[in-house]
Amino acid sequence: MPREIIERIATCDDGRTLAVDYGMNLISSRRHGANPRDWELPLTVTGIHLDDHLITVHSAWLPDRQPDCDVCKLWREDHAIGPIQEVEALHRAWHLCEPLREVCAPGNHELTNLM
Repeated sequence: MPREIIERIATCDDGRTLAVDYGMNLISSRRHGANPRDWELPLTVTGIHLDDHLITVHSAWLPDRQPDCDVCKLWREDHAIGPIQEVEALHRAWHLCEPLREVCAPGNHELTNLM
């Protein structure tokens, strides 16, 4: 699954650029001795831009509610019918980006597949 999502994102020029920016900031945040002042804001901003792109341009990629996620279970109980709300779409985008977060670790070079 992680490879499939990364390959999908790689097919979109804007998505690839946003994912690489997000991934590089994520890697910076995970380095030993990383100072939050250096990475916190860029990581947040690039994450928001990536989520926004995935929701607005690639909404078909958003996964269904995950059975093992407590947050998804709350939506299942409270919002069973109707269109998904923006906050739920953001949560689903978070699930969609899980594989990207997994490969963005110092020493892991799978992010280069997007570059």
